[in-house]
Amino acid sequence: MPSPTHRYVTLVDTEIHYTEWGDPDATPLVCVHGLSRTGRDFDPLAEALSDEFRVLCPDMPGRGESEWDPEMYDPESLGAVVVAFFEALELEAANYLGLSMGGQLGIGLVPGPLSDRVNNLVLVDVGPDPADDDAADEGIDRIVEYLTDPPTFDRFSDLEAYFRDVYDTFSPMTDAEWRNLARTSARRTDDGQFTPNYDTRIVEPLLAADTDTDQWALFDAIDQPVMVVRGAESDILATETFERMQERKPDMETVTVDCGHAPALNVPEQTEPIRNFLS
Repeated sequence: MPSPTHRYVTLVDTEIHYTEWGDPDATPLVCVHGLSRTGRDFDPLAEALSDEFRVLCPDMPGRGESEWDPEMYDPESLGAVVVAFFEALELEAANYLGLSMGGQLGIGLVPGPLSDRVNNLVLVDVGPDPADDDAADEGIDRIVEYLTDPPTFDRFSDLEAYFRDVYDTFSPMTDAEWRNLARTSARRTDDGQFTPNYDTRIVEPLLAADTDTDQWALFDAIDQPVMVVRGAESDILATETFERMQERKPDMETVTVDCGHAPALNVPEQTEPIRNFLS
């Protein structure tokens, strides 16, 4: 079975951990995760596509094994990290896949500073301006609630049970996949307990987000082919927003998964359409 190589690179004076899968000479696919998640969420997708692509999955600052720095948690700083990642690894003619927060970053970056470096864009369960979408309010409140004060547990198995509960809107995952998600999302506290592996300060920029940027204009400005993978019951990418995206980009490819927020990208029914789109 393929396995990742773990690497570290300093970008914008911040150490970033990332996993690398596949042939270094293959076409790059950069995968950027959701708000409190890590690049290891893409293990199943990366394993499936590593026979054809060089899959690169960074942890954003304050998540996973990357450096904690509250000055780097706002969208502009995260975007600068992604751009610096492309530049440091000399990625040209690459593909970009962003899930939730990672997709929002992509909507801003692909028509802008990454326009000459990205060939195709995959958005996973996110569209323009979810913070301004009334239909997404419940989903955002749900995420903020579990992010703000994460629990601690004496036993790893209890942390895994917690992840299964808060992420029960994900598409179905095997026991082994849940165990891997928990293992790659856990850290020890100073008291020796288990807790989710992110800096709780990452939620502050979400609560103070500047909504003046017209993400719909940015979405319209994307010249590259776009695919959207959506959870049918998503509380982040509302049906109305999804339909509006289709109206504005009639050639946009779509995949709908029977789940909430978000598809786990862990089965051929989800990974193969992405492969076909990028190939």
